Amino acid sequence: MPLTLVTWNLKGSNRHDVAAVAAHLRAVGADVVALQEVQRRQANELARRLGAYSLTWGFKHWPVTVRPEGMAILGLAIPIEVDTRALSFRWRLWSSRRRIYQVARFLPSGSDAERWMLFNLHLSTAREAERRAHEVATVLRTIGTTEDPAIVGGDLNDRPGAPLFALLGAAGLRDAWAEVHPDADETESATNWPGWTPGTTKDPSRRLDYVLVNHALDVVAVDIPRPGEPGFDGFRTLSDHLPLTVTLASRAPRPACQTRRP
Repeated sequence: MPLTLVTWNLKGSNRHDVAAVAAHLRAVGADVVALQEVQRRQANELARRLGAYSLTWGFKHWPVTVRPEGMAILGLAIPIEVDTRALSFRWRLWSSRRRIYQVARFLPSGSDAERWMLFNLHLSTAREAERRAHEVATVLRTIGTTEDPAIVGGDLNDRPGAPLFALLGAAGLRDAWAEVHPDADETESATNWPGWTPGTTKDPSRRLDYVLVNHALDVVAVDIPRPGEPGFDGFRTLSDHLPLTVTLASRAPRPACQTRRP
């Protein structure tokens, strides 16, 4: 049975409209939601509005002047087990450079045996390419050689074609958007406004948000809200990132080889 995942950097310090975020997640039929830059109370309110089975919020850092920021994974259709782990600058609890990631394990609806893994990431900023590579290497060690379905998603703070994606590709991870839209340019897949201000009239121009999957998953559909679509202007005030929605399904196992008897 297909599963719909949404990843979204919500820029929680902007005090976004939780009701509008919940309305979008409900409209796209999200089963699982991976959030970055979200405050605990915002995640709790989203979970309440959406009737989530589970919510795990992880502390990232505390800017002192505003409420602490973190990451969250919500199980809207299914309960999800989540661990939150430090990735960079473990003890700098007040630094925005501190990074965490979340590792989730769950059974999709309709499955009674095959557990999926989800890695919710928010990598270091664009000027820290070497650190991002180190962070990805840490995550890949956690994934290991699992044969279970595995998903890596979130704000990777890098643009298509960056060296970072060679590491991910070498580990067998495929970019869901590129698989469905192999000929699309970055403008068509842009998820971020550089220098964003709420209500901007500019269009997003950079792609920083991704969902990548391993060999055990098929990509059924991918969607990013696009300028000109009905309701798009509402996203201009919510965050400097757009939500990325991906529908996935377990890949049918290859039939076992049979030896023909004489």
